[in-house]
Formats: sequence, C-alpha cells, structure tokens
Amino acid sequence: MKQIKSVLCSLATISFLLFFFSQCTQPTDVTDEIKQANEGFLAAFNSGDTKALATNYTENAKLYPANSEVLEGTAAIEGFWGAVMKMGIKKAQMETVTAQQIGNIAIEEGRYKLFVEGDFMVDQGKYLVTWEKVNGQWKIARDIWNTNNPAPAVRAGKDSPVWVVLNHVKSDKVQQFEDFNLNYLKSAGDEFFPEMTKTVRFLKSEKPNADGTFTYFFLMDPVMKGADYQMESVLEAKYGKEKTDEYLKMYTECIKKHELFETVQTGW
Repeated sequence: MKQIKSVLCSLATISFLLFFFSQCTQPTDVTDEIKQANEGFLAAFNSGDTKALATNYTENAKLYPANSEVLEGTAAIEGFWGAVMKMGIKKAQMETVTAQQIGNIAIEEGRYKLFVEGDFMVDQGKYLVTWEKVNGQWKIARDIWNTNNPAPAVRAGKDSPVWVVLNHVKSDKVQQFEDFNLNYLKSAGDEFFPEMTKTVRFLKSEKPNADGTFTYFFLMDPVMKGADYQMESVLEAKYGKEKTDEYLKMYTECIKKHELFETVQTGW
C-alpha cells in the first residue's frame, strides 16, 4: 500500500512539474510591444540616421540579406543600412503581423515596403525577426527578409547567344499583331514553355517608320540551348494543328518584313 501511495505521489509530482513547465514555455503575445519597438527603428531609418538605427540591434546581431554573406555586429549592420540609403531608399514601412515571446526572446512576423524619392514604392516583402530583451529593452538579434517582387530576368553572359527578331508590321494590322502575340503566343508560352518564355522580351517602336510600318522587336536573351523558339511549336502545344494554322495566318497577314539577327553578347 505504501508503495502504491509513493508511486501515486511521484506521478502527481511529475504531472505538476510537467504542467508547470508547459505553462512556463507557453508563448506570450507581445505584438504591441514589438510594434512600439519598431517605431524607433523606423524613425531612425526614415531620418537616415544609421548610428541610431544600429542601436536597435544587439551587439552580436546578425543580418541575412539576399545575395550576400551574413553580416554580424553593429558596425557591419550600420554599414549595410548606410549602403541601402545611398542606393536611394528614402523611407520604409513595417507592419507587425504577430510577435510571440518565450523567455527573453520574441519572434516577429511582418511585412515591409521600401520607397524612393517621391513616395514611389520599389520593393515590398515579408520578414522574420528574432528579438532579445536586453536590460528591459527589445533589441533585434536576427533579421532576415525577402522580397515579393519577381526575380530579375536572367540576361546573357559574355559570348552567349542572343537573337534579335525584327517584325515590320503594317500600320492597319498593329492591333491584330499585338493580339496575336499577347493573347495567343504568350499565353501558350507561359503555360507550356515558361522557362523559355522568360528569356523573351517584346518591344515596339514609339513612332512609325518612313513607310508607315511599325517595328516590333523580339529579344531572346539569352537563347536557351535546345529550346524550340518556333512559333508553330509553341502554338501547337496549346491549341493543336488546326487552330495554330489559323493563328499563324493571323500573324503573317500583319507582316511586311521579317528579319532575324543571331548575335552574341559582348563584354558590355
């Protein structure tokens, strides 16, 4: 009987300790506190004060910028944000979505926007920040973010092939030509050959040529090795042979002259 009581007592003690520690490790919502801490960060950023900005970080804080090595320490962080400002970034906006505290650490999820002169937004994205309480104040210990903007298009390197196609389009067929390319050809490319389509740029002249035609340019930059840039192949993948013939006729009706230049990228 004494053994049973001892076991029961031990189980009760263990249950209490598990409950106690589970309660201690439950995250606490500190969203409002982190929002307030961010106000100091934004005030320093928007005034261009990199020294004040760096004081929002712990002494051994780390930044994880895209396309860069990890930056650690106050001096490196101050230098990084100074370089950002020299690029023309004049203002930042931050929105704390949520912030949860466990012990003296808080994890913040948020969204940001960056602006240049004239309040023109050039970037927006999301971030994840680890905050640490130092002498009663929240400081940033780890800072990582990434943009929502699409990745920049890859361009040809030195000696890589680039094709330039010129289409001289009849003045009364301009709308038909654009409909063909934007509503049919691009749609098929985006769906069935997305990686190849990313290499293609479509440009047009602002003014008519002397003969009244308008010149439209296709740049395949870079030319993907093994890719089939033939319009017929792209169209057939989505629309089949019969519709492709119809759309190609729509294209040829527009063209007065077609030219293809196979070039390579120089060192410039």
